[in-house]
Amino acid sequence: MWRAEDEALLERLEDELVLERLFAHHTGGRRTEGLLPARAAGLVASARRAGGAAHVATALAGDVVPLVRWLDEPPLSARPAELLHHLALYHAAGARALEDVAPDAAANAWTRAMAAWLALGAERTYLAALEQAVLGPRTTARADKDLRIPPERVVFELVSDLGKRALASARDLAPRGRAALLGLGWVDQVAQLAGASPAEARGLHLEADRRRTAAIDAALALVGDALEEANTRGALATEGRAILERAVVVWGWSGHDEAVEQWVTDQLGTIGWELHRARSWDALRRLLEPFRPMFESLAARIERDPTKIAFSSHCAQMFVFLSDVEGDHDTRRAYAERAVRVCPTHRNGRLVLASLLCDDALAKLRSMTLVVRRDELAQAEALVARAEKLYPQLRELPEVKSTLERVRKAPLSI
Repeated sequence: MWRAEDEALLERLEDELVLERLFAHHTGGRRTEGLLPARAAGLVASARRAGGAAHVATALAGDVVPLVRWLDEPPLSARPAELLHHLALYHAAGARALEDVAPDAAANAWTRAMAAWLALGAERTYLAALEQAVLGPRTTARADKDLRIPPERVVFELVSDLGKRALASARDLAPRGRAALLGLGWVDQVAQLAGASPAEARGLHLEADRRRTAAIDAALALVGDALEEANTRGALATEGRAILERAVVVWGWSGHDEAVEQWVTDQLGTIGWELHRARSWDALRRLLEPFRPMFESLAARIERDPTKIAFSSHCAQMFVFLSDVEGDHDTRRAYAERAVRVCPTHRNGRLVLASLLCDDALAKLRSMTLVVRRDELAQAEALVARAEKLYPQLRELPEVKSTLERVRKAPLSI
């Protein structure tokens, strides 16, 4: 006879099989053994009770994708608390399985774990009841205060753990640190997935940003210390580039964080000016080359959001340096244009661009030896006018304006 106990056993075994397939899907074929306990199959049972029975049946037949999509469907706040608890633990286990070998995938798992905890904490009653059941009777008010974690703060425990993982990897830049940093950097998506309120999202963002900044600062501090030591020895111009190249690795490890771009751009300015004053143009060109993706990325951020003015001057100077070491006139002007676009008030950028505009105007005016075309004269006038507006004190202006006046007196063609 088929008993109720037999049916329950079959269902449990099927749930374990589906869980194995789910985990393999999320982790590139890994098994749950040693990473998830057998009771973690409760995730599948909970999904079935929450309206996902058809997707569980499809997964049991061999296709887990519909179940994966259903489980990921936002907002998670609409899910039952029990399912959220299972999802939080499940995704954290997946992240730990991947963090040393596939940090970007691990970061995605961390975000889903945080989203589940965030939604579960907002529900409040489930975690409070679970905590009561685990702790049991307590004898003192102090013990009660020390042991209890408010449900809405549970997600911050995971944020804290990710911060510690990232900080512990600041020296060796290990993949698990990258996974943690990326996860902390994606907390806005966490809030969206969870269906969090603006206040909840803001609080999570601030805490994750604080933890992330601390880890990145620690990684950059090692580079900063080496640069300071080289500067003390008077070797910054000769050794600075090699030392600073470590920051390129930090940038990749951090997921191309803006703060790394800002820090490197600042350091490049210090080294670059030493080489500029020494007129070491080849050395300045070599200094800039490895870091161009970083300050170009920073420039693009500033161009998209002009309120990011704190580092616009430092960033613009990088393009002025590039203009200074470039041999091709048109390329020099393009770099100068970029400098002024990034920081419209940048003195050096405006000076260099104004000088190049005067060169273009003179070249155009000197080519008008016999007949002056109206359109060409108008172009030259516009170049001179823009140069004067950019930098009225430019020493080339009197000559180019004088040449312009002479050409204006020549016969005009149609």
